[in-house]
Amino acid sequence: FGYALFDAAAGNFAPVANTPVPSDYLLGPGDSLRVNLVGAQNRRLTLEIDRNGELSLPEIGPVGVAGMRFEEASALIEQQIAEKMIGVQASVAMGNLRTMQVFILGEARQPGSYTVSGLSTVTNALVTSGGISPVGSLRDIQLKRNGATIASLDLYGLLLRGDTSGDVRLMPGDVIFVPPIGPTVSITGAVRRPAIYELRRADGQANAETLLRLAGGARPDADAAMAVIERIDSKRERVVLNVDLRASAAAGVRLQAGDLVRIPQVGPTVTRGLRIEG
Repeated sequence: FGYALFDAAAGNFAPVANTPVPSDYLLGPGDSLRVNLVGAQNRRLTLEIDRNGELSLPEIGPVGVAGMRFEEASALIEQQIAEKMIGVQASVAMGNLRTMQVFILGEARQPGSYTVSGLSTVTNALVTSGGISPVGSLRDIQLKRNGATIASLDLYGLLLRGDTSGDVRLMPGDVIFVPPIGPTVSITGAVRRPAIYELRRADGQANAETLLRLAGGARPDADAAMAVIERIDSKRERVVLNVDLRASAAAGVRLQAGDLVRIPQVGPTVTRGLRIEG
């Protein structure tokens, strides 16, 4: 489940360049700012942050803005101009965004070094690289910065709940590491979304209630009380276990890596009923 996310064209996931820049966007070398001057002077300046992280303002000199949020840098520039250029007021807007190099390693389809936009997030970069290989984890994608893991992305949260809180914006030199896939369980039969699902290692031993929630729940025609689990036991023998997966009992059914859960449909024959014809 989930790997189809990367089947779409990479361009569909690229950050749009002409969208408003968030106020918490961190400026860096290569970004450009548009400074509009009004009053004693009326002109527009397009200034690029140099390698030293400074912006050269005419008649004022260099101002260090690299590493500052766009909102903070704008306020600083406007204050500097108001204080040092008599009769001039300024407004600051974002110009062209920088590009930066990030690394995508581990179980990506095409691991390597990639050049991405300054607004790119972890998912943007992953799609640029072709996505995650079938043996890569979707639930523990790690973002490493300066040798430390600063964030972990669970794509199931994005796919099932629309949660983008873990989709962190990238910085130059970041490393996106995709570890091997974790333990998996399968579910088939009368459920809304039959598939193979990856379990989070941090969750420990999962139960059938968790699996049913991932699968979208049982269909109305499901006979959850007659479910079975196919499992390879400690003796390396394949066994079949009869389990009750109705809502009141599913939480107590523990699952193991490699389990296959089958939920049958209710029989097609009507029992304890009457049929009237004619």
